[in-house]
Amino acid sequence: MALHKPPTVKPAATEERVIRYHIDYSWWEKTGSDLRLFLRSHLCPMHQQLFAEFEGEDQVDWIDQQTAEVRRVDGLEHTLHAHCSRETGYITPNTSLVNAVFRVFLANANQPLTAAELAARIGRSVDTVQGALSGRTIYKGIVPLAEEDDVLGSQ
Repeated sequence: MALHKPPTVKPAATEERVIRYHIDYSWWEKTGSDLRLFLRSHLCPMHQQLFAEFEGEDQVDWIDQQTAEVRRVDGLEHTLHAHCSRETGYITPNTSLVNAVFRVFLANANQPLTAAELAARIGRSVDTVQGALSGRTIYKGIVPLAEEDDVLGSQ
C-alpha cells in the first residue's frame, strides 16, 4: 500500500496595496482653506510679482505634449507647473516636508506617487514621508488616492 503525501497548500500570495498620494483639491473647499493664496506662495519670485494684484481665475489653453489634446487649465496652476517648478531651488533641503511634497505634485500636474517616489524626489527617507502622509492629519489636501480612482487611473 502506497502512502500518499498530503497535497502541499501554498498560502495565497498576499499583495501589498501600493499607496499612491495626490492633492485632493476638494479638501480645500471642504475645510474652507484658500487654495489660491497657498498656490501663490509657491510661485517663483518673478511670478509672485506678476500675480500680486491678480484676483481672477483665468484659464489658459494647454496642449498635452503626448496626445496633442488641448485643454483649458487654471493659469496659476499652469504657471507653477510649466515654469516655477522648473526653477533652481524650487525644492531645497530646507523646504518643509509638506511643502516639498506639495511642490512635487504641482510640478508633475498632480500625478499620483508613492511615498518612495516622493522621498526620492525630495531627498527624504521613505519612512519620514510615509509617516507624515499616513497619519490622521491631512496636510494641505495631500491624501492617498482612493482605490477606485487608482484602478480607473491605471486603465
